[in-house]
Amino acid sequence: MNWIEEQCQYIEDSMKKNNSKKTYQLVKDLTSTKQGRTTTIQDKDGKCLTEEQDILKRWSEYCSELYNYRATGDPEVLNVPPATDNDNYPILREEVEAAVKSLKKGKSAEADNVPAELVQEGEKP
Repeated sequence: MNWIEEQCQYIEDSMKKNNSKKTYQLVKDLTSTKQGRTTTIQDKDGKCLTEEQDILKRWSEYCSELYNYRATGDPEVLNVPPATDNDNYPILREEVEAAVKSLKKGKSAEADNVPAELVQEGEKP
């Protein structure tokens, strides 16, 4: 009870001093309910682990599984044929203009650090 009386006195003093920030913080501290953290995780079988050693062991297992993942895919997908300069279909000016007009405004610049607005304004006389 004494502690609550002291807190109420602090609130009244801060109100008298027009320190609303401190007043609201004190009221918030007194009235808010604290949420506890859950210290349980599940093992591979779905069983809840509560002991700290078991939890640490499970985290260790999880991380080792995560980083020892082997990809099972076709490595030939990564092989790309070399680029050639003999293109039979050159890029048309109309295609470039249509692509520039379709750029969305307000997006961040790509790897070239040129925003879409700059490219769109560059074509105007």
